[in-house]
Amino acid sequence: MLRIASTIASVLAFAGCKVGPVTVEEIIERNTNAMGGRIAIESVQAVEVSLHIRDPNFEVDGVYHAARPGRMRVDIMANGKRVFMERFDGERGWQWNGKEEKEEGAIPTAALRHGVELPGNLFGLHEMRERGYRIELAGRQKIDGVNYYVLHITLADGYETSLFVDPQTWRITRRRDVRALHPDVDPTPTTIESRKSDWRKVADVWFAFADEDVDLKTSKVVETAKIKEIKINPPIDPSIFEKL
Repeated sequence: MLRIASTIASVLAFAGCKVGPVTVEEIIERNTNAMGGRIAIESVQAVEVSLHIRDPNFEVDGVYHAARPGRMRVDIMANGKRVFMERFDGERGWQWNGKEEKEEGAIPTAALRHGVELPGNLFGLHEMRERGYRIELAGRQKIDGVNYYVLHITLADGYETSLFVDPQTWRITRRRDVRALHPDVDPTPTTIESRKSDWRKVADVWFAFADEDVDLKTSKVVETAKIKEIKINPPIDPSIFEKL
């Protein structure tokens, strides 16, 4: 029996599988490798994402721009016409409602900042600590047959979220946090689970081309987003992030 156990351990070691507990550092490293590696991830300085968004009451198209060190803008179109815009200039958030542009409140501004800073758009999980985030392993949780590693993330501003790492792919395929889906419309917080799928490689980095937000209290799908195209490091005029 000892010989068999030793043989299994040797095979697992040769395959790169660790016998015993996995540390936070190992999860971060495996996720980084699974997403394309440090060099590829950090070479993404800017993105342009074209997507289709579906809510229970409407469907729109959007174009999302983001650039390091942490600025973003999203333009929403209906029937080919721009009807809404939000942007974050690195410090303040702004909203244009079709008539005028005004500064966002603290909660919507934080939501814009969190969206650009969390791993998956510009930054990798391995960059979070450098940006002032705290990452802790909160154990494992089995959902739909997958025994996820759960990472509890505390952002620099104190905001907390949980990232679920699939032990088969080492990608973050779920995220849970207590927040408002659209804080500029309804600031009431609820527990939302974001589920990512349809992974595709763009410029040597893996991105999820489908995202589904579910209200865990009601089990209802509150929003879906399907990406049409992702451009890596496109030419972006920095002024698009700033209120003129």
